[in-house]
Amino acid sequence: MTRSGYIWLIFWVFIFLNSLGKVLAQCSQNNFVVDGFQLRDADGNPFSATDDYELGEEINGELWVMLGGSSTNGYNLRFYFDIYINGVLVADDQYECLFSGTQAQQYVWVKVRDFTWNWGDVVDIKDIFIYWDTGTAKEESTCVISDKNNINSQCYTNEEGFTAAVPLFPKFDFQSNGICNTTIEFTSETIGGSPPFEYTFEWDFDGLGTATGSDPVFNFPASGTYTIGLTADDGVSTTTIYKDIFIDPNFGIQVTIFPTKIDDSSGIIYVEEVTGGTEPYSFYWVGPDGFTSTNKDIFGLKDGWYYLTVTDANGCTQTVEYLLDIASVLSLDLSFLEAYWDKSADQISVSWETNKEAEAGEFEIQRKTQKQEKFQLIGTIDVPEIKIEKTSYHFQDSAFAFNQDQLYYRIRKKTKDADYYSSVLLVRREVPKALVNDWTLFPNPSVPGENLELAFLGNGDILGQKIELRLVGASGELGRKSIPMPANSKITFNSYFGPIPPGFYVLEVVWDNKVNRIKILRN
Repeated sequence: MTRSGYIWLIFWVFIFLNSLGKVLAQCSQNNFVVDGFQLRDADGNPFSATDDYELGEEINGELWVMLGGSSTNGYNLRFYFDIYINGVLVADDQYECLFSGTQAQQYVWVKVRDFTWNWGDVVDIKDIFIYWDTGTAKEESTCVISDKNNINSQCYTNEEGFTAAVPLFPKFDFQSNGICNTTIEFTSETIGGSPPFEYTFEWDFDGLGTATGSDPVFNFPASGTYTIGLTADDGVSTTTIYKDIFIDPNFGIQVTIFPTKIDDSSGIIYVEEVTGGTEPYSFYWVGPDGFTSTNKDIFGLKDGWYYLTVTDANGCTQTVEYLLDIASVLSLDLSFLEAYWDKSADQISVSWETNKEAEAGEFEIQRKTQKQEKFQLIGTIDVPEIKIEKTSYHFQDSAFAFNQDQLYYRIRKKTKDADYYSSVLLVRREVPKALVNDWTLFPNPSVPGENLELAFLGNGDILGQKIELRLVGASGELGRKSIPMPANSKITFNSYFGPIPPGFYVLEVVWDNKVNRIKILRN
């Protein structure tokens, strides 16, 4: 044989042996197969769409696998695999021992290893090869590594592999183009869901307009706070999130209101303080019957709505509205009147003190929002007898709408012969920002006729705990229920609150000294 012929013989023998090894590594009896992979957090918990991570943030978590197949007749699974991140091979021929000395299980999630990646990375597990010991598990045994090519038919291979899944995470960022600019550019940072990750989007700009696409631009009417909804669809599942955005300047404007008497244009509104923006500020008022003023404080006012536009040195503007209401012919004989928001309890405390009680009767506590035309009765306190000494009274209000940031209160005393009124007090309240939820409500958004299911996603055993549910709509509290947590950690919402009509609601879940609030959109 010639030298060149000898070289070719060696080459073909090498190719034959190599291909023989590949043939031997093909498995004819897939008693165990891989059904999929998941990425989880450092505690082994699945991610939730309410988790708050930034794109590119390093995640120290875990890689999990689910096995399927036709038989559990095996143990000591030797698991080989390659890891690709964003299409690039980063770890070749990795190895783990699964179910060491224990019977292998199918259709349950099993931890493979601790795993670190950057949020938003696409992680693929490829070139998978598994083989195992057959029969009943020997408790003291463990995996003994063998050559992949020296394996019997009790094995499994999958070169294409799987994408390690995380849930569908709608998320977005936003930016404005310079100071006071209310034209906002939005950018989707959605990740997760099902490959090939071809998302479609629907945006809701606080009811002012909608858009589709990943990077819409929207022009808001003024600076301030707006709630943005983003619905992402990956072709398999749909998830919606809500997020408050803040367009500067969000001026803090503090005023004191002295209302008018009936048929007496004597009301006053003082602007006590303006915060945010850049001094100096200018003021422009608009009121009933063509009233306008450029003064900071306004006097001689009749009852009605007054609108104040504040402009700072940079030309940034913000408009707020105030109600100047009739105090009535007869006023309460008060030495003290106060209303304030207790942020920690999220309730309004109203306190007043009478110099005397010349007549028996009852106090009515009344509330009004800028969207209501009339004061509403929210509580009563009896005055059973005449008193000559000073007397203090207190009332706490927590039944207002979740998204209400401006509330008006007054006290009315009803007696046998006449009614008396206090001044009107304005209370400002910060609308709570969305919390990271241990609870989820599905489907959300929903349509009438669909049953809603509330599920616990957090850590810990809450079986049998009392769960307090409070449903709030635009008009205030609609219902409150206290129920024990069922064994499956799921609650059928409709069983306790019945069908709810189209609209926007907030479900408050109180358990274990914690509070979660879930926005509900009923289309």
